[in-house]
Amino acid sequence: MARWGRRVRWKLPVAPAKRMRMAKPRASGGWRPGASKPPAQWRPSARTASRRMSAVRVQGRTPPSVPRPRKIRKRWWLLFLALLVLAGTVNAYVFVERKLQPPLMRVAQIKVKQIMTEAINKAITEQVASGTDLQNLIDWKTGDNGKIAAFMMNYNEHMKITAQTVQTVQSTLKDSDKFKEGIPIGQAFGSALLSSFGPRIPVRFEPLGDAQVELGTRKSDAGINMVLVEVYIRIKTELAVIIPFDSSSQSLETEIPVSYLMVVGDVPSYYYDGKGNPVGDAKASAPALALPPVPTTPETAGGGSGQH
Repeated sequence: MARWGRRVRWKLPVAPAKRMRMAKPRASGGWRPGASKPPAQWRPSARTASRRMSAVRVQGRTPPSVPRPRKIRKRWWLLFLALLVLAGTVNAYVFVERKLQPPLMRVAQIKVKQIMTEAINKAITEQVASGTDLQNLIDWKTGDNGKIAAFMMNYNEHMKITAQTVQTVQSTLKDSDKFKEGIPIGQAFGSALLSSFGPRIPVRFEPLGDAQVELGTRKSDAGINMVLVEVYIRIKTELAVIIPFDSSSQSLETEIPVSYLMVVGDVPSYYYDGKGNPVGDAKASAPALALPPVPTTPETAGGGSGQH
């Protein structure tokens, strides 16, 4: 108990200044009485906070929890999305390579062969029709009586057509940028309902080597005294068919008829049909043909007797 008349001093506990968080006014003048917003609380920077946390660890106390910035959380979300997209891309690549690659390549090869055959045939036909004299393509040999005895190819016209055909084929293959085709991915599933659905897979091709051109003739019977001679151009070339994730080679071979020639010979007085009977105006004077009998085998003879 304090004595009467003695002054009593009351001491209040005050926290040290180092641990107090003081309000720092704004740079625009701070908060004034009567304002609608309270004064902004001063927050230490990241560097100051790290220094204080290190000082607290040295003193042996537990540092206060500091909330992480939102930027770090956003980075984690972006990293997760990137990994998810990468995994989806890898799975799609494996699926396309194992399941869709073979049927897509077969469809692409058929498509490229069809397109390039039509393009080459059109170019060669226009070139031959405009710049080749078909009358001089074959040299006819006649006998003493003025009738056709034989024929042979004109070498000059032959080489001219071959050289022009090679140039036309090479120029057509080099203009591969003009042929932009795509295959619906639904055709790879082999379903008639899904053949026209899905994104279109781009298809490209590149020529491999030079084209081989051959000019030849083909003869066929057109009657008793007529022979049909066909002059044609045979073209062989190699193409590289390119689709996403795969490429393959495709051989292209086509024949283009250039001209047809009919050779008419003498009409025979008589001839024999498939049964050995004479046909013609002088069939009465034609000798009879003795056809050999059909040989019989033990199997046929035994089979006939077994039926009775």
